[in-house]
Amino acid sequence: MLRSLSFTLAVVAGLCPAAEYFTPINVPAATPHHDVVVVTGQTETSFVPDAAQAEIQLGEIAGGTDVISSEVLRQGRQATMRDALGTSPGIYVQPRAGAEESRLSIRGSGIQRTFHLRGILLLQDGQPINQADGGGDFQAIDPGLVDHISVYRGANALRFGSATLGGAIDFVSPTGLNHPGADLRIEGGSFGYLKTQAVGGFTTGDGGGDVDGLVAVANSVTDGYRGWSANANQRAFANVGWRPAPGWENRTYASFVRSDSQLPGALTAAEFADDPRQASPGSLAREVKRDYPLYRVADKVSWDLGPHRLEAGLGWTHKELFHPLTFGLITQDSNDTTVYGRWVWQGTILERPARSVLGGNAAWGVTDARTYAYANASGNRQGALTSAADQTARNLDGYGELQVEAIDAWWFSAGLQWSGQHRLFEDQFLSNGDQSDSKLYTGLNPKLGVLWQASESITGFANISRSFEPPTFSEYVQSPAFGQPSEPYSDLDAQSAWTLEVGSRGSAGPVTWDLTGYYAMIRDEYLAFQVGPGVQNTINADDTLHFGIEAGVAVVLGSGLIASEDHLILDTTYTWGSFRFVDDNTYGNGVIPGLPEHAARLELRWERAGWFTAVMGDWQSDWYVDYANATEADGELLLGLRAGVQRSHGVTLFVEARNLADTAYVSTSGVANPASATAGQALYNPGDGRSFTFGMQWRQ
Repeated sequence: MLRSLSFTLAVVAGLCPAAEYFTPINVPAATPHHDVVVVTGQTETSFVPDAAQAEIQLGEIAGGTDVISSEVLRQGRQATMRDALGTSPGIYVQPRAGAEESRLSIRGSGIQRTFHLRGILLLQDGQPINQADGGGDFQAIDPGLVDHISVYRGANALRFGSATLGGAIDFVSPTGLNHPGADLRIEGGSFGYLKTQAVGGFTTGDGGGDVDGLVAVANSVTDGYRGWSANANQRAFANVGWRPAPGWENRTYASFVRSDSQLPGALTAAEFADDPRQASPGSLAREVKRDYPLYRVADKVSWDLGPHRLEAGLGWTHKELFHPLTFGLITQDSNDTTVYGRWVWQGTILERPARSVLGGNAAWGVTDARTYAYANASGNRQGALTSAADQTARNLDGYGELQVEAIDAWWFSAGLQWSGQHRLFEDQFLSNGDQSDSKLYTGLNPKLGVLWQASESITGFANISRSFEPPTFSEYVQSPAFGQPSEPYSDLDAQSAWTLEVGSRGSAGPVTWDLTGYYAMIRDEYLAFQVGPGVQNTINADDTLHFGIEAGVAVVLGSGLIASEDHLILDTTYTWGSFRFVDDNTYGNGVIPGLPEHAARLELRWERAGWFTAVMGDWQSDWYVDYANATEADGELLLGLRAGVQRSHGVTLFVEARNLADTAYVSTSGVANPASATAGQALYNPGDGRSFTFGMQWRQ
């Protein structure tokens, strides 16, 4: 958001003669009065929108959204999800040990989930890549191999049938249509980091017989800032599109990911003060890791029938997890299948412009989950089986939304989502009794909104919505105490919330903005705390509140300052999130621990004819790590520099320096077990020290 906001501003204000080099647009375009815009593709025969068209689509939504173009991502390092999403308003991204494993949260979703993902729907090309129970893996995606990223905060993800508190993030792949030819990239730097990638696209035929395809591969390795924090990831993505007749496209996707990650573990406060680069003793002794191959195949069929657009898709994902932790070895073989259908319409109702979406999703996932003791005093050699179960998640969702321009420039919307989700735990290890259990969760979730087109470049919006989140198996299946076998926790209820949202996006003169405020009243929020290294337990709270501001602002401070046609641009992203108990019997109106209340990124950039240089600041405030609000993790301000040259074709170069002061800081933390003293608990994950990265990309 930071960098792409400024490019939008430069284009809108007509102040950027170097626009041929800088093409990303990040503030959704205003929808003209009476003009119903439904984007059906990036060309007449393509059903995959590019970043600019995605801006138009998201601009029709009465709520907080964002688009991040690949042109923005190309300007700097592409090592972690923070590199890709950290500039988008409202998104907390906190890497663990500099690895791709990160804490990802929008509006406090999964606030205390320090591993994997909960509360946000991850999509690839509009199809879910979360497991059927709602959990997700970041390593399934490479942000360097996308055309753009679309962010739908909160209930604004209704168009995909999502009803999570955090919303959805869609990673849209390039195709042979919008990325013909070759693209090579290499970047590397501190802590043994090296990443190489290659992309190649093609098109054949003409008219109704068009075929296009694209193959992308990437390999990244790093030794890591801390001990026992090396990572190696290989990825391959491909898609082929076929248009047998006008208005009809079939696109097939295939992915392979191999992820090997050493996990150094969290440190106690004393260990962090002594040496933030050390691995935790338990992680080092047991060689704690998270390794897996992942295979994914998906297909999408789209029909354009004038005012109607039909889309149907099918996807299958297989993953084989090898995950030694301090208490035991976890292995999981999972298979997840998703099916969806969506109908989009545009036209008139009572002679007023209108548009609607109606769809349904079904998902079925089965995981063979096993835990073993260790056969050795150190290391992670498999020993005796201690638990085994088949974990099955079945979901069925239906949704619809109608928007009508009832009054000139005023679009009113009403939507409804129904979700039924079943969790089944079939115990296969019966020596300690049969722990099998199942539970069905259902929810009906309405949404009402209004979108005001104040001018061609300024939009205001507001909405109220209900969210609904059944537990993933990481919450539903818990260990009563550290070292004890896991079992279902059937008393866990689904989390739900009513959220009010109001905001504006647009541009005026030298200023471009994207501002949203939200207020969420949550019931049965999932609260987690550590019961041992790598082990969390989860309970439901009663009533809690999440409220805050998501802001992105860019200002052109001046042009022609040093040379003709140059520009000085200030980009800022600020996220405020206050997460609190409401009259809790134990914690009163205290702060829910786990995330900083304030986070901001700032960049002051000079650019001219494709050349750029920037000073960066990245700040987050202190945050509590315990429910009693007695112990805090310190916030930090990190300074950085970046410079380079970017071309739409040919060679792009950049050099980047981060954490120039080499500050020792906590990137993310766990939440303390309230039954034990906080001081001795391993809660703190150190962030990376001073680093330098150099990158080069050639684009045909």
